[in-house]
Amino acid sequence: MLVTTFKKGAVALAFGLTSLAATSAFAAPIVLPVTDGTVHFGNDFSAEGSFTDVFQFTLTDFTDVSGTASSTYLTLGNVSVFQGVDLTSVVLASSDAVHTYLTQSFAGGSVTTETYTFSLAGLSAGTYNLTISGVAGLTSNELAQASYGGNITFTAAVPEPSTYGMLALGLGLVGFAARGRKNASKFA
Repeated sequence: MLVTTFKKGAVALAFGLTSLAATSAFAAPIVLPVTDGTVHFGNDFSAEGSFTDVFQFTLTDFTDVSGTASSTYLTLGNVSVFQGVDLTSVVLASSDAVHTYLTQSFAGGSVTTETYTFSLAGLSAGTYNLTISGVAGLTSNELAQASYGGNITFTAAVPEPSTYGMLALGLGLVGFAARGRKNASKFA
């Protein structure tokens, strides 16, 4: 009885992990190169459906990271038939991006352009993920291809003025202590 229960649990776990992996457009995280500049990312879809893409990058020093992800989709009629990509969330290192969008209506539908903006200052050395989720619509129209794109800008972090003040104070104290030792050795 215990063996049967274990087998059922193992089969359910394997099925669940397989289902989870099937929802991602990429099988593994896409590794982005980190440069002192801008890196572009995105995805083109050949089939409609939900997706979650993970882009991964590794920092070697304190770095400011900022960027955007954007898409456009066309909604036709009163039903939820659309072409393009509707982004539903963009998360950088557990921090949600700010979502803005512009919808223009026309007879029989609308066009929506959406942008997610993210920015984190002074990230320490380590590996970080940018996770993008959404829904890819119909892909048959060249004017409304199911794709999204974006960029990430990496900039060396600049210490705040208070950091420089603390550094100057520390150096002053070290100099004062060294001067006190020098004077003490003259009298000994």
